[in-house]
Amino acid sequence: MAQAGDGSWYAYFAANDMVVKAIAEGISFGTNGTAADALTPNTDDTVYTGATGVVRQSKDLPTTNNNVVGFGASLAEEQWPLIQAFEFAVDGSVTITYSKGGNPQSIALTYLDDPDDYAGLTLDRDSYPPGADVHMTITSMSHNIDPTDEDSWTYETINGTAYYQYFDENGAPSRTTEGRINTDKLNFDDSGSFTIITDPNGKDVLEFTDTNRDQGDASNIGTNIVTILETQPNSGIFKTTDDADNSLIVIADDAKRGFTGTIDFADNPKSVPVRNYPGSLTMDVSGIGGTWNGGETINVTLDDGDLNLNSLVDQDIDITN
Repeated sequence: MAQAGDGSWYAYFAANDMVVKAIAEGISFGTNGTAADALTPNTDDTVYTGATGVVRQSKDLPTTNNNVVGFGASLAEEQWPLIQAFEFAVDGSVTITYSKGGNPQSIALTYLDDPDDYAGLTLDRDSYPPGADVHMTITSMSHNIDPTDEDSWTYETINGTAYYQYFDENGAPSRTTEGRINTDKLNFDDSGSFTIITDPNGKDVLEFTDTNRDQGDASNIGTNIVTILETQPNSGIFKTTDDADNSLIVIADDAKRGFTGTIDFADNPKSVPVRNYPGSLTMDVSGIGGTWNGGETINVTLDDGDLNLNSLVDQDIDITN
C-alpha cells in the first residue's frame, strides 16, 4: 500500500488470470514484471506499474527525487498507480487486514465468477409516445473496470460488438477500433451482450441521436452506436442519459402506435412499445362563483401523455390561438 497526500493509504489489486485476458483484449494495465520485495512480499505475484489505463484517477503520492516517498528507487513517480495481481480461487474468500496499533481491521471479500447474478436492465417507463427519449439503466459489475473513474462502453447494437473507453467520460474520442473487446473472453457471460432491434416489423421504432455522451465520429465501427457511461466511479450502474438529461435512444417521430422495439441486455430483452395517450382538459371553476367574469383567471390543466417526451425534464408547452 502507498500513502497519498491526503493521508489515506491506497492499493489496487486484481485477479491475475483476468488481467492477462484483459491485456490480450487490448485493455492497458501498464507495464508488467515480477515484483520486487519492496512492492509485494510475494515475488510470485505480478505487479503492473503505470496502470493509468484502468486506474485513471489515482491519488497523487508524495515524491522526492522522482521516487515515491517510502519506496526509494523501488517505485518511481511514473510507475504509480500500480496494480498487484494475485491468484484467486473462484468463490474463495479474500481477507484484507490492516494492523493498526494492535487492533487489526479486516474486510472479507468473495471472488465471484457469476456476473449474470449482478446484471440487469431497466427502462424509465412502460410505453412511449412518438419522439420520446428512452432512458435506459444498465447494472453490471463486469463493466466496472476502473474503480477510480467512470467507465465508458460503446456498443454497435446490431451485432453487439463492444468497445471499452471508445469515448471518455466527457464524451471525447478516446480510442480507435483497437478498443474492441470480446467480452466472452473476459467471463462477462450474458452480461456482455447488448443488442437493439429498432424495426422489428419493418417500421422504425427506435432511433439513435447525438448527445454529449459521444461527440466524436464512430462511423468506422458501424451504425446504431450506443455509449453507456457509469454514473459514478465503482458503481457498476450505466446510463444512456447525458448531463443535459437527453438519451442516446429515442422513439422515431413517425413511429406507429402498437409497434414495438426491443432492447436486449444480458439476455434479458425489454419491449419498447409505442403508444398514443388520450388527452383531457379540465378547468377549475371553484373559485369564480356562479359567473366567469371578463378578466378573471382560472386554472386550466392539460393532461396529454403524447406531449411528455422526456420523463426527466419539466417541459413547457406554448399554446396560441
